[in-house]
Amino acid sequence: MKRVAPLFVALVLSVLLALVAYRVSVHYATFPVADSPATPDPAPRGRPPPLTREEMKSAKAPQSVEQAQAADALARARPIQAAVDAFYVAEGTWPRNLAQLGLGNPDSHAGGPVAAISVRPDGEVAVVVKPHVARGGEIRLLPDVRPDGSLEWTCRARNYPAATRLPECR
Repeated sequence: MKRVAPLFVALVLSVLLALVAYRVSVHYATFPVADSPATPDPAPRGRPPPLTREEMKSAKAPQSVEQAQAADALARARPIQAAVDAFYVAEGTWPRNLAQLGLGNPDSHAGGPVAAISVRPDGEVAVVVKPHVARGGEIRLLPDVRPDGSLEWTCRARNYPAATRLPECR
């Protein structure tokens, strides 16, 4: 029994020493060095900085639920619009459908307010919204070829009044 006691004491002391070393390393790792000036964070992490009075005055009124859904539908179509744009610049012709762009079928882009997104033979990107959002509602992104060969896109809405209230889609 006498031989076990010194081993036990040595084990306890080594554990305590390891804990002290850990605490010291954590302490010095989280505090700045004394030579460098401390810079306070402008805003707590995860939160945006507070708005100034000028920003509050110029802030837009919040969108309605319908406008937010229309903006979501338009945002879901933007990657497909970019793919059509890139295809036209590279090939000089319009893609016939989503499959030619390697983007699957129209239903694979459904989500949120969107029932389907398709590409028509003239390069038009058509976003069909779900019936509970707008019965027969559709957002169309129409390409127009500029003289320099680049594309300019126009947004039009059919049977979808909320989309016509978006600034980019009249």
